[in-house]
Amino acid sequence: MTENAIQSYLTHGPDETIELGRSLANQLRPPVLVLLLGDLGAGKTTLTKGLAEGLGAASEQEVTSPTFTLIHEYGGAGDGGACVYHVDLYRIEDARDLGTIGLEDLLAGNNVVIVEWGEKLGPALRHAHSGGRVVEIRIRATGDSERRIEVREWTGGEGAGGGGGVGEREDTQLNRQGRSLEQENMADDG
Repeated sequence: MTENAIQSYLTHGPDETIELGRSLANQLRPPVLVLLLGDLGAGKTTLTKGLAEGLGAASEQEVTSPTFTLIHEYGGAGDGGACVYHVDLYRIEDARDLGTIGLEDLLAGNNVVIVEWGEKLGPALRHAHSGGRVVEIRIRATGDSERRIEVREWTGGEGAGGGGGVGEREDTQLNRQGRSLEQENMADDG
């Protein structure tokens, strides 16, 4: 895939993060896969509130973390907004788990698919949708309520975001921060 320039933003609280999501939604046209990367509590669901609202799929109050349900669906053809699928891979441990949620079906449609813990999604599944468009959003806490948000778009071809992730190897086990156990062990040894 071809990497476009990185756009960098700084927000100073949840309201600004939601507003940034609304603004970024103007750049999203289905089909698109949006990968949200960041530590626990970084603001992935907060940004999704703005994305979903900006796409006309749901109000910010309707958007909640799908940590236990794995997928929330917002909007659809009947209400004039985009169909937005909000996916949370936090509890997904391996490719077998990933295969049970039907992500390929979501990516095959004319949808906006927003994936929290996107670092767990392997390259093969990142490009399973026909549009081949991936937007990667990395969120980092730089203070109690301040967030550095970097947006990178990938279009066409292969290879967005590098290797790794659940969709690549069934035997890869991930910790809750999205690092493979193999990476973690190497870090401990070094």
